[in-house]
Amino acid sequence: MISMKRKLEQTFEQWAQGTDSRPILIQGARRVGKTFLVETCGKRLFGESFVKLDFQTDLERVSAIFDGPTDDTERIISRICEYKRVTLKPESSLLLFDEVQLCEKALNSLRFFAASPWRIAATGSLLGVTVKQRKLPFPSEVRHIRMYPLTFEEFLWALGEEEMAQDIRVHAQIGEPYILHDRAMEYYERYLVIGGMPKAARTYCETGSFEAVREVLEEINITYTADMTDPDNGISAAAAKRIWESLPKQLLRASTKKFKYSEVIRGGRRTQFLEPLEWLEAAGVILRNDLTCDTLAPLVAFNDDEGSFFKEYISDTGLMFYKFGIDAEVFLDPKLKSLLSSDFRGALAENSVMQTLRANCLSTYYWMPSEKVGQGEIDFVYQDRLGRLIPVEVKSGRNVAAKSLARFMKDGRSPKAYRLSENNFSAVIHDNESYTMYNLPLYAAFCLET
Repeated sequence: MISMKRKLEQTFEQWAQGTDSRPILIQGARRVGKTFLVETCGKRLFGESFVKLDFQTDLERVSAIFDGPTDDTERIISRICEYKRVTLKPESSLLLFDEVQLCEKALNSLRFFAASPWRIAATGSLLGVTVKQRKLPFPSEVRHIRMYPLTFEEFLWALGEEEMAQDIRVHAQIGEPYILHDRAMEYYERYLVIGGMPKAARTYCETGSFEAVREVLEEINITYTADMTDPDNGISAAAAKRIWESLPKQLLRASTKKFKYSEVIRGGRRTQFLEPLEWLEAAGVILRNDLTCDTLAPLVAFNDDEGSFFKEYISDTGLMFYKFGIDAEVFLDPKLKSLLSSDFRGALAENSVMQTLRANCLSTYYWMPSEKVGQGEIDFVYQDRLGRLIPVEVKSGRNVAAKSLARFMKDGRSPKAYRLSENNFSAVIHDNESYTMYNLPLYAAFCLET
């Protein structure tokens, strides 16, 4: 049995065994492993006292449990026991409301369970896009967690390479070369192809077949497309689909990869695509990275009349690779890979880093000097809790020259910078500028945390 351990397991278990009585609501795009996380931990910690309400498979009957006042938690629990034919005790039970956004009254009831002795976990996909249909307020007094596809670290865990994952963290701290660097790069390139969707990663671990992985990614892509083109969404299905299909080529652009409405459709305008773009962001299938021109905290987005300086990434590198339509074996063969566009390799690397930084709960921007917007940039800048700005430059190959990074470090007060490339670990102290440059392999992006 393949282990699909997630970093969020520790957070969830601490909540499940702690004194925080608030319900926990795990949000994220579809297929990222929300239900699997709760079921795995719930069954291990609570045994037969773990109860799941599945709103996807039995919506009408499960929704009927919440008919009546949503603040009557004891009545709701009594009806759950009747529906599941079990007897539950609050001190030893865990209830899962799976895909809770499908029942508005169940979602609203979470706020009232915060004051009860019952421990409730809920999962929700597309929660961010159902606001317009709600008649009841979004629940307060709820602990929120966002879940993303597997990071490369979690991918290594699935491969049984826990020691390698730990060694990478150690070398990121000490800045010394890693003896298994080449092997780690091989795993990382597989990760770019497979991605972090749990089913895709599990399929590869069980079969070793990239074709089987491709079939999984195709099915997920079809599911996402069906969601965004659902007529009940209240957005232009055609516009949403065009945006989704345009993202790979926009990230492939050799110049700045900022999102351009005119490349979604010839002559496209902001007013035409703003709403479906916001829907895709709220659904978690794309990740937005705004431009900032600041060199001191707090970072704020650069604002122009059109709101047109931002980038959009695909939430999973495997889905992005699938959308390029290239066989995995071509990318993983060193001789054939050299025939592929360097912009293609760069787009994959940058998308993977964005996915990882967001999974690490880092709020990022990309940076350009204000007097030269559109000329020279830093891929990612984030702010730590001490108000220090940390720049991250991504290089898909071994050429790591970065003029924009040198400019940022001169103007800002950053104590360190990260440069991600195919090179091994190293650290360089710049005495004159009083900062340290950490050179990390691309696979070590998961080590960047607050």
